Amino acid sequence: MRKIFAYSLLSAALAMGGACKKSAEEKAEDRMEKAQENVKDQAEDIRDEAKDVKNEAKDVAKEQQDVAKQQGEMNQAKQELSAAAADYRRVVNERLTRIDARINQLEARGDAKSRETAAKLRTRRSELATKLDNLGDRANANWEEFKKDTDTKVDQLQKDVDEEF
Repeated sequence: MRKIFAYSLLSAALAMGGACKKSAEEKAEDRMEKAQENVKDQAEDIRDEAKDVKNEAKDVAKEQQDVAKQQGEMNQAKQELSAAAADYRRVVNERLTRIDARINQLEARGDAKSRETAAKLRTRRSELATKLDNLGDRANANWEEFKKDTDTKVDQLQKDVDEEF
């Protein structure tokens, strides 16, 4: 019985020793499997990031195309504004030329009051001409305001000249 008991203990000890080794092997296998999963996950994350970078690059390229298109439209609008300003300058200069002729007629009357009035009207006309010469400086910023102000002043000058006749 002692022998049976000793053999039983020995077999139990051997069984336990074998079980520990198996457990360590299983642990090593589990760690290996987890490490492989981690590598797979990291590789997948890298692929996802690479796709995101590609998509972002496409987005950046599209944005650059949009900016270039808008820049082209801006340049065209500036050209149109410049042409409109030149046309406006021409029309106002024609009006000022007609006003000059009327001021000359007023001055030709020869009396002191007419000459004084003509001098004042010429001063106002010169201010408008100077403002018109500086049209390029202001046209881009406040075109409508500039045009309205200039039209009002030219109209008033025309009215004042006409009142003298």
